Amino acid sequence: MPTPKPDLPALGLLDRTGWLSDLPLDFRERMARIGRRTTLSRGASLYEVGEAPQAIYGLAEGLLDVSIPIGPDEEVTVHRAPPGFWIGDGALLSGLPRVLSVRAAADCRLFRIPHAALIRVLEANPGDWMYLHRLSTLNAALCMHTLAEVIALPPRARFARLLLRIAPPDGTVHATQEELGRMAGMSRAAFRRAFRSLIRSGALETGRGTIRIHDRAALERAAQETGG
Repeated sequence: MPTPKPDLPALGLLDRTGWLSDLPLDFRERMARIGRRTTLSRGASLYEVGEAPQAIYGLAEGLLDVSIPIGPDEEVTVHRAPPGFWIGDGALLSGLPRVLSVRAAADCRLFRIPHAALIRVLEANPGDWMYLHRLSTLNAALCMHTLAEVIALPPRARFARLLLRIAPPDGTVHATQEELGRMAGMSRAAFRRAFRSLIRSGALETGRGTIRIHDRAALERAAQETGG
């Protein structure tokens, strides 16, 4: 019978899901010692493009929108991250200013690990660098997976996968249709067609500022479609 994994109360949910949860106990203990819990109100910025990096962040509760600039005065939200998500590693590994903006799409609880303290841990434990590169690889894979969906999938399947990825356990997604269309990389017309089709199928229900997954099995079937 497997030995139960010890809980680290400082990390809360992040000790049970996401990047850090799969790593050795001694590394998780080091992160728990140097990190601190913090909060971010809905609409507030965690960091913006061009800022000097200060920390990496794990999302314990709430939702984070990740946006990327596509012009001097224009950006697009490319991901709405659920709890268990970690971000901020790219600037640590590259030494570059922030290349993404991250904002709270709901009231958030986060675990903040300051870069300076993290660097001291990495200098004392050089093998820990592997775990930061692992986080970077996971986030790069998420980016490539999202891009592949935009390139290869029809709108209905792409929208279904987006909802399955970002919906919390109760299945209620708090987002406008415009926000979801941007995240799915769709034109307004394509998004409206996909949205109406999924409502007609019974997979989704709409409310004021929300979309609720009514029939998850139907949504999962739509997510596997490959036709045009």
